[in-house]
Amino acid sequence: MPIKILLARQVFDSTGVPTVEVDMVTELGLFRVGVPSTDAKKIAEAVQLRDNNPAEYMGRGVSNAVKNINTIIGPELIKQNYEVTMQKEIDQFMLALDGTENRSRLGANAIMCVSMVVAKAGAAKKGMPLYRHISDMADVTSIIMPVPHFSILTGGILASNELPFQEYLIMPTGVSSFSEAMRLGTDIYQYVKNIIKSKYKVEATYVSDTGGFSIPLRSNRDALIVLTDAIKQCGYGGKVEIAINAAASDLLKDGAYDLEFKNTNTNPQDYMSSDKLAELYLESMKEFPLCSIEDAFDYDDWAAWSTLTSRTQAQLFGNDLTQTNLRRVGLAVEKRAGNTLGLRLNQSATLTELIDVFKLMKSNGFGVVVCDRWGDTDDLFLADLVVGLSAGQIKCGAPARSERIGKYNQILRIEEELGALAKYAGKNYRGQN
Repeated sequence: MPIKILLARQVFDSTGVPTVEVDMVTELGLFRVGVPSTDAKKIAEAVQLRDNNPAEYMGRGVSNAVKNINTIIGPELIKQNYEVTMQKEIDQFMLALDGTENRSRLGANAIMCVSMVVAKAGAAKKGMPLYRHISDMADVTSIIMPVPHFSILTGGILASNELPFQEYLIMPTGVSSFSEAMRLGTDIYQYVKNIIKSKYKVEATYVSDTGGFSIPLRSNRDALIVLTDAIKQCGYGGKVEIAINAAASDLLKDGAYDLEFKNTNTNPQDYMSSDKLAELYLESMKEFPLCSIEDAFDYDDWAAWSTLTSRTQAQLFGNDLTQTNLRRVGLAVEKRAGNTLGLRLNQSATLTELIDVFKLMKSNGFGVVVCDRWGDTDDLFLADLVVGLSAGQIKCGAPARSERIGKYNQILRIEEELGALAKYAGKNYRGQN
C-alpha cells in the first residue's frame, strides 16, 4: 500500500501561530495530521523550520516547511514506493534526505508531521487502532491507561501574579480507571473555578493557553493550600495528589534561583541556592500531598538534580532537562538526575527517534510523562501515543479548551474499546512495580 498523494499546508495551532498539517492518500483513503508547534526552542530540540519573515506572522510562518514536504519529501517518498507500515525505513529515509544533525534543512516540523501521518496510515493498513500500531513499534506488550496531570493554577512567566512556579496541577492517582480520574479532575477544576468566581471578578476565571487559572496568589504555599483545600472539600483526599511545574530555568539568576523574579527590584541576597530550593521542595512534600515536581532546577544544574533525586522517593520529572534528546537522556541516566522524564512529539523529528528515546528511558528505570506543547493542535495523535507506549502519565493541560480536552476524550474512547483489558496506572504511574 504505497503512498499515492502527500500534500502539506500551513494551518494554525491553539495559540494562533502557524504550524504544519499533512494529508496522505493511500488505497485506504485520506489520513491527516497536524504537528504541534512552539516558538520557544530549547537548546537540544530538533529545529522547527520557520520562515523568519517579519512581514508575515511575526516571522513564524511555516511556508518553507510546507514547501519542503510538497516539493522534496513527498515526491521522493512516493518515488521510493515504500509500504506505509515501513515506519523505520521511511523515517530513516527522511532524515538522510535532510542530512543535518538538528534537522534544520527540511525542518523537524515537516519531517515529524509526515512521520506521524505515516503511522496513522500504517495502523489502517494493519487493520488496527493507532495505539496498537504504536505498541507494536515500541515492543510494548501490555496496555496501561495514563494518569493525567491536570493544570489548575498558573504562575511563573505565564501569569502576572506572584507565584514563582509555572503550573500547579493535580494527579488522580488513587482511582481505578481513567474515566474516574476524569471525573475527579473535572470536579476539582469546576470547584476551583466556582471558588475563584465567588472570591474575585469573573475575569479571574479566564484561562491560560493550557487552561489553568491565574489568580492573585502571593506564594508557592498559598497555591498549595488552595489545591489541598479543593481536594479535601471535594472529598477526594487520598485519591488526588498535587504536582508542580517549577520551570526553574526561568528563576535562574547568577547561579541562584530568584523566586521573586517578576519583581524587577529583587535583592540577590534573597536568591536561593540549589540546596535551599531543594529544602523548599522537601518541606512542601511533608506539608502537602505533593507527589511530583517538574523541572525543579535549571536544565544544566545537573548536580542539584542528582542530589535531590538521592534524597526523595517523590517524582522528580525532567522535561526541559532532557528535551526528548537521546544524548541528554543518556546524561540523565548516567548522573541519575531525576527519576522521570518528559516525552514531547515535536522535540524529535521522527516517531522512530521518539520511540528510541522512550526505550532508553524505560530500560533505565525512568518514569515517562507524554507532554503536549503550548502550541498544540486539535489532532488526537498524542492520546494514542501515550496509550500505545503505556507511558503511565500524560500532561496536556487542564480539562478545558478543545485542543486539550480532545486528547482526554480520545483516551476515554480507547478505555471503552479496551473494556476489561484497560488497566489504569494509578499509584504506579512511574511503572516501578
